This record gives sequence, structure tokens and C-alpha cells, in this order.
Amino acid sequence: MKKLVIFLFGILPLAVLAQNNLGSANDYDRIALDVFIPEQVESIPEHAKSLIISKLTNAITEKGMAGAGASPRFLVTAKMELLTKDIAPTVPRVETYTFDIYLYIVDHVDKTIVSSTSFTAKGAGSNANKAYTNALRTLDLKNQKVDKFLDDGKRKIIEYYNSRCDFIIARAKSLATQNQFADALATLSGIPEVCKDCYMKALDEVGPIYQDFIDHDCQVMVNVASAVWASQPNSDGAMAAGAVLSGIDPDSRCYSESRTLIGKMEQKVLKDEKRDWSFMREVYQNEVMLEALRIKAFRDVGVAYGENQQPTYVYDIMWVFR
Repeated sequence: MKKLVIFLFGILPLAVLAQNNLGSANDYDRIALDVFIPEQVESIPEHAKSLIISKLTNAITEKGMAGAGASPRFLVTAKMELLTKDIAPTVPRVETYTFDIYLYIVDHVDKTIVSSTSFTAKGAGSNANKAYTNALRTLDLKNQKVDKFLDDGKRKIIEYYNSRCDFIIARAKSLATQNQFADALATLSGIPEVCKDCYMKALDEVGPIYQDFIDHDCQVMVNVASAVWASQPNSDGAMAAGAVLSGIDPDSRCYSESRTLIGKMEQKVLKDEKRDWSFMREVYQNEVMLEALRIKAFRDVGVAYGENQQPTYVYDIMWVFR
């Protein structure tokens, strides 16, 4: 649990030096964009798709914008449209294709295009796949046109967060009240550091939502462990319940309740089976065994293990390709 939140907020250092200065080159370091082309896109052969993703990733890496953000609302994608196709009656056969290549930065939540640019490319080969690949190999994305494309996207992303800050924070709070804590934290962590005022407001909300997060999960784990122990009040039940309780964050408000339950189990197992709590050491030292016991315990009492612990992302950008 704690590892998840550390991951989510690794990009949110407490010392904030950012300014809302669109001209600062360092601003790129605070806006991370992931490159994504849906598997369902059939107009680009697989090898060509991998090549264009690689070239796009390299281009945004050069600008310091590569890497998925904790809440990757904004994505970079590309599509290719065939303009001409010529087949030369030669041996070996040569197919020549001309394409328009479109690059987009999109808001996949609101389904809007934030920035775009396009190129025309030509490639030839013995088949369509080789022609596509050869066209992309000659494509240079490290140029002023791509720089402007990324600059425009960066500016509009910053404008989005600055203008909709209160709405974004309200959305995060709403998710938290629905026990969708990971999504709430991911929503807050997606605010770039460069948007200083909004970023600071988000930081103010992180602590309370995180506390609610670990408190909620603590109570779920205590309830699951109690149910497991009630149905199997012996060393096997204690092992399963203890595995569940070991996942509780010590900072949660019901942590003491979990320790009380462990104490009760320890006393009963010692009394009935003459075994002290040292039999749990093997479990605690084996992460694979511990995880397996946790999952089984949750299933046994009909609770979804890990529910709402991971942010949910559905990258539906097929509308770009229609």
C-alpha cells in the first residue's frame, strides 16, 4: 500500500520551486507524456507501429518530456493515412507508398486534440510492411515543426490545469468519498509542478486522502482477518489472518486493533497447540507465500483483494483514428 503512494507521489517533491513561467526550459521536466497507439489500429503494420512509437519516444525524450505521469491524462499518438500506392512491374516487385503522418497530443479523458502536426513521407519495398518501415526510417522528428508541436501541447496542458484546478481537486475529493482512493491520488498527482498554485492546492489534499486510504484498507483487512480467524481458530487460520494483517500500514488509525487481534490469536494458538508466534516468521520472510495467503484469505470471505488500490486507466483514443 505504502509503496503505491510513494510511486504516485514520487513526482511531487515537498520543496516546490516551480513558477507558472511558460518560457522556462525546465518546465518540460515537470510534464510527462506517454506515447500510445492502440492495438486495434490496423492501418499501421505492427513493425511500423513499433518504429514510430520508438521515434516519438526519442523525440519527446530529447525535450525532457518522456515517461508516463502518475495520472497520464495526456498522451502522444500518431496515425498514418495512405495517399498513393504504386506497384512497379519489375523483378523483384517494388511497391512505393506515399503517406500523411499525423502526430497528436490528446486529452484521452475529454476526447480532445491538444496539439497536432503532420508530415508527408514516401517509402518503397517488396511489400507494404517494408514500404511503411522504410518511410518511417527516413522520418526525422527532431526538428522545429515537432518542437512547436510539443511547445503548443505543453502550453495548453499548463493552461488546462491552471484554469480547471478547482474542478480537478473537487473530482479527486469525489473519488475519495467513493473509496476510489488510488484514482483520487492519481488525479492529484497528475497536476504538473509547473502549475505552482494548483500543485500546492493538490498537495494540501494529499495527506487527508492518503490517511482515509490507509484507514479504509486497514478496516477492510481487519474485517477479513477477523472473519478468517472466526472460521478457522487455529494455527492455519492464524497464519492466513496474520498474512492479511501484515499488509496494514502502521500509520492507519486501526493499526492498534490489528495488533489486538494478533495478540488474541497468539494466545489461543499457544494455549491450544503449544505453539508460539514464531511459526509465523517463515511466512513473514517469504513474500510469495505471504501474498498467496492474503489472496486466499480475501477470496475465502468474498472480498476482492486489492480493490481500489490501483488507479484505473482506460486509454480510449480510437476516436482519433476514425
